[in-house]
Amino acid sequence: MKFSKEITINASAEKVWNIIGLNFADVGKWDGAVSKSIINKQATIVNGSPYGGRICETSFGKISEKFTAYDEAGMTFSFQGDIKSPIFSNVISTNTVVTIDENTTKVIATPNVDLKTLGFIMYPLIKAGLGSAVQKGLNDLKHYAENDKLSPRKLASQK
Repeated sequence: MKFSKEITINASAEKVWNIIGLNFADVGKWDGAVSKSIINKQATIVNGSPYGGRICETSFGKISEKFTAYDEAGMTFSFQGDIKSPIFSNVISTNTVVTIDENTTKVIATPNVDLKTLGFIMYPLIKAGLGSAVQKGLNDLKHYAENDKLSPRKLASQK
């Protein structure tokens, strides 16, 4: 299962890339779904990435994510999540920052999920749920990049 979600952000591409690319491990600072995130020092550095990956604490438990591709000049990266699930076996997400103009950026997130048998049966629900989760994360990113403040969702998650 592969799909894309995108959002336009009123901030420079450099600022957005700094948040999601260079500071990949800091997702817990701004994403409402992640209560805490740290650098995964065991993950291998990929193509000049600042580190190999991150470990996130979420409502689903701890998730280890590692870079599988990283292109700072092209402002794109892919990461693989190590998630134990009865519905999918592998999750790789590609994220790209696109300059629209000096103060406008588009971010495209493209998860690619390998489904197990149960996942195929539940395909519409899984796609809707994951799509919603990705979009909420993009909305949190937009608010953070545009306002230099946490989104209402992130603030609510901290209580």
